Amino acid sequence: MSQQQEEQKAIPLDKLTPQQLLQIKKQIEEEVQQLSQSLSQFRIANAKYDESKVILKRLDQTPKDNDLLVPITASLYVPGRLINPQSVMIDYGTGYFVERNIEQGQHFCDRKLQLLKESQDKLSNIINQKKQFMDKLNIELQKRMLQVQQNQQQQQQQKK
Repeated sequence: MSQQQEEQKAIPLDKLTPQQLLQIKKQIEEEVQQLSQSLSQFRIANAKYDESKVILKRLDQTPKDNDLLVPITASLYVPGRLINPQSVMIDYGTGYFVERNIEQGQHFCDRKLQLLKESQDKLSNIINQKKQFMDKLNIELQKRMLQVQQNQQQQQQQKK
């Protein structure tokens, strides 16, 4: 069990004031939102590596000296010629590019997709745990609000 989970379970919800419960709820909502955005980024990266695998398969079937358009930006292309369809440059990050063959490119994409899947699974579990804790907070808040309403009703009845 992670330290964060232990901390969450160690919070005595019934001992906290409604204001403290609301503050914790707000904090967890913000965390869930940030984690959900990160999960979206993982999905975008996942789609890019899936697309790269498809392109590598097509590239393997492309004849030598084939004319093509080379993307310079997302909307700017220059004409090019495919000299060696069996060789690709892989961006390993931070400006490092490595020349590899098609099969090595496929393996690179597979490894990245596996890492992304593992990270997505972990992140999804964390998000679900935080949402479950938020549900517990909401239940406790509802109990508190109901108690406050009942106390107010009792006080009004005693005054009459």
